Amino acid sequence: MKLNEIADLLKGNFTGNGELEISGIASLENAQNGEISFLENIKFLEQVRKTNASCIIVPKDFKEIINQSFIKVENPKLAFAKVAEILYPTKKRQAEIHKSAIIAENAIIGNDVFIGAFCCVGENSEIGEGTQLRAGAKVGENVKLGKNCIIDPNVFIEDNCEIGNEVILHAGVVIGTDGFGYVRDSENNKHIKFPQIGKVIIEDNVEIGANSCVDRGALGETRIGEGSKIDNQVQVAHNVSIGKRVIIAAQTGISGSVTIEDDCVIAGQVGFADHTTIKKGAVIGAKSAVFPGKIVRKGYWSGIPVMPMDEYKKLNAYIKSLPRLFKEFKKLKEALKEKK
Repeated sequence: MKLNEIADLLKGNFTGNGELEISGIASLENAQNGEISFLENIKFLEQVRKTNASCIIVPKDFKEIINQSFIKVENPKLAFAKVAEILYPTKKRQAEIHKSAIIAENAIIGNDVFIGAFCCVGENSEIGEGTQLRAGAKVGENVKLGKNCIIDPNVFIEDNCEIGNEVILHAGVVIGTDGFGYVRDSENNKHIKFPQIGKVIIEDNVEIGANSCVDRGALGETRIGEGSKIDNQVQVAHNVSIGKRVIIAAQTGISGSVTIEDDCVIAGQVGFADHTTIKKGAVIGAKSAVFPGKIVRKGYWSGIPVMPMDEYKKLNAYIKSLPRLFKEFKKLKEALKEKK
């Protein structure tokens, strides 16, 4: 792809040789001739001077004189990602149903669908146009799977679930397993399973990382909103409602009946107790704990239990002061003893 074409795509201000062909992307330190890189922070300016990249995407206020071609944009990292989408498109497999796949007779398979080795598609299920089921993927009964989805190896989509268009489920994801719900039967000294007969609804353009689990609703639905992105090894329990464009990092655990509204960001290993509400635009730091019934409003939060970031920083400062305060307390105690 020529540099002037990339500049047009990014709507950026371009300086350099527009006819130069770009064949790949790389970091500033690893880039070679024919590759494009980006500068997000001026503190890495020395890397710009040393890089072998043919072109660098830089911020609009970039004023340095360098030998490389460069494109000025508002958000270099975003622009770089857009270029990467073009230079490294998602691998598209040609339409095929492998001879080892097991497809129910009344399943509906759309045009241009790829179904790999040892896949299964259950009764009354629908596979949308252009969708790929890769080796070992299993689709249960009465499942609706949208267009242009990528279902990676060993993904399980259980009965009655609904998956939108352009959804990506990475290897080992399980959608629609029973939620973890039991009622104590004291008279007979055992636990009775609460009904888990709901479903999972995943809206368009959602991506879920490897070995994550999304449980079906107990009596209703578990829903993941359009454009949300979930990292590896995340647990989403029954009746959880996740809004649009939510980001959830790895190893987060979300208990039943939690509501996470649109545009929230959840860092890694956050724990949510049941019936909590995360309001639109909230950002929660890593390893935080949201206790039952808590309402987390817009802003930055962290800690156990979770609290506004300013409070969390103050608390940390107090904790760090404890050794010094303890020494001062001992001195005061000894001084009082001497006075007696």
